[in-house]
Amino acid sequence: MPRLRPAREEDLPAIAKLSHDTLLLGRAGERVFPSRELWGELFVAPYLRRGCCNLVAEEEGAVLGYILGACGDLALACYLLPRLPRLFFRLLLGRYGPVWPHVRYLLRLLLYPGPKASRRRYPAHLHIAVSPEAQGKGLGKALLAAFLNCLQSKGVKGVQLSTTRANAAARRLYQALGFRLHAKKASPFWAPYHGHPVIHEVWVKEL
Repeated sequence: MPRLRPAREEDLPAIAKLSHDTLLLGRAGERVFPSRELWGELFVAPYLRRGCCNLVAEEEGAVLGYILGACGDLALACYLLPRLPRLFFRLLLGRYGPVWPHVRYLLRLLLYPGPKASRRRYPAHLHIAVSPEAQGKGLGKALLAAFLNCLQSKGVKGVQLSTTRANAAARRLYQALGFRLHAKKASPFWAPYHGHPVIHEVWVKEL
């Protein structure tokens, strides 16, 4: 039976792999963003090292799921911004493989941001994933419930998360744990990778 525990520095490769393997709307993301290493540095390490209430679900030493969160944006920005020049220099030198797919993805993130809720009312945010072979066993619900309890213990007053209309299972989980749909927006962000635009959503919960 998987157990939940706090995420640790040494979990970075396993979390980055799981995150990268599900980045394309639940599918592996090599075609979208080839470098798992760079993905981990940009989208996993800031949360793991400067976030809050980070947890993994582990069984026999294998990470089957994770939830990474932040109680606010400032700590993440202070961690990542000084490191961006070095990461982009290495990218341009080809250290992470072909340059254009990575640049294209990052530019599209800037051009087509998803909807956001007020950071004042909902300062915390999160990323969650469970490996395909472990889905349907309640791991996502256990991770999210433990994360919310941790936020409440820290006095955080609200949390938000982003998903897409296509992720029906995740949306059911969020609703079951008291989240509500705050805003939605049709976005062309995924069109080159998924074949058509996808509706991005932001869900919120008061704590």
